[in-house]
Amino acid sequence: MKYYILFLFLIFSCSTKRDINNYSLNIEFKNSNNEEITIEKVKSDYSIELIKSDFLDNDNYKIDLLFNEPTLFRLNIVGKNSIDFVLENNDVNISIDGNDISVIGSVGTDNLTIIKKYINDYQDERYELNRSFIQASRDDNKLEILKIRNQSEQLENNFTKNFKKLIWNMDNSIASFFVADYLKIDDHFNFWDSLILKYEKDLGYTSYYKALNEKFNRIKVLSIGQYAPEISLNDPDENQLTLSSLRGKYVLLDFWAAWCRPCRVENPNIVKMYNKYKNYGFEVFQVSLDRDKSTWINAINKDGLNELNHVSDLKFWKSDAAITYNIKSIPASFFIDPDGKIIAKNLRGPRLEKKLSEIF
Repeated sequence: MKYYILFLFLIFSCSTKRDINNYSLNIEFKNSNNEEITIEKVKSDYSIELIKSDFLDNDNYKIDLLFNEPTLFRLNIVGKNSIDFVLENNDVNISIDGNDISVIGSVGTDNLTIIKKYINDYQDERYELNRSFIQASRDDNKLEILKIRNQSEQLENNFTKNFKKLIWNMDNSIASFFVADYLKIDDHFNFWDSLILKYEKDLGYTSYYKALNEKFNRIKVLSIGQYAPEISLNDPDENQLTLSSLRGKYVLLDFWAAWCRPCRVENPNIVKMYNKYKNYGFEVFQVSLDRDKSTWINAINKDGLNELNHVSDLKFWKSDAAITYNIKSIPASFFIDPDGKIIAKNLRGPRLEKKLSEIF
């Protein structure tokens, strides 16, 4: 049995001074065979910084590192396994026996382990429901399909409810900051607002907290009830058109492109809804993420979108409007009331029709 000790020096900051503390990471290998390892730092933007890569071929492996905050690391046993761990304010001991890895001494790592298990269990259940749904669809078993849909909805609701409770009751740890992909901020705005406020005192100085808070503030301006940010771009005739010029009407702000197949499939429904409700105060403001003007205009003509409002700066994903609205995929849409406030997002097909029928 071999022991490899990595000494890590952390600088913890308070509001007025920084205290230097010495913590160690102890790696215990069982049945080691000259293992190759890498130690990586996972930054607040999820990028990876390689800290060390080496072969553990002696009993006194040592590395000195400086950190000014609790930090997420990844230990890779090259070609075999890896584990994420949080180095906070205690020594950390990692035991490796083949593919089995355990970590002792880090509350943040304990929290990460609990979070990952909860997510994996949920994904396993989701996978089984998906398999059952596919089979029921092949069998054209409508009762079974309805049953599975209800089970799926219940699973989703339970996951969200219990996951929020799990995260909320954890000790203040940066581990909680890595679940935003599973509890999307714009879908659970109030929860994240409260969580960020709760963690500000103990973790507000960390880069992980600052990155999450910055992301939250970007999304906050696009949340339900907020005023839709202004868009001012040129139409196909090179005339400037603003989103605010439609104030006083209900507006579907729709991000699309000629090259986007799902967008093109949805366009006939948008035209149908526009023709049905245009005399009642409904408008459509389409922002294209195309790069070629002729392609954009040809798609407008082919899809019968001529009566709608169109703008584009032909910058693809770097469109000013797409950046302002944090657009990562299309189609994407925002439904805006006559006062200019966002009242719904991503309404398509029957959901758009239902919303319009409720209003008009």
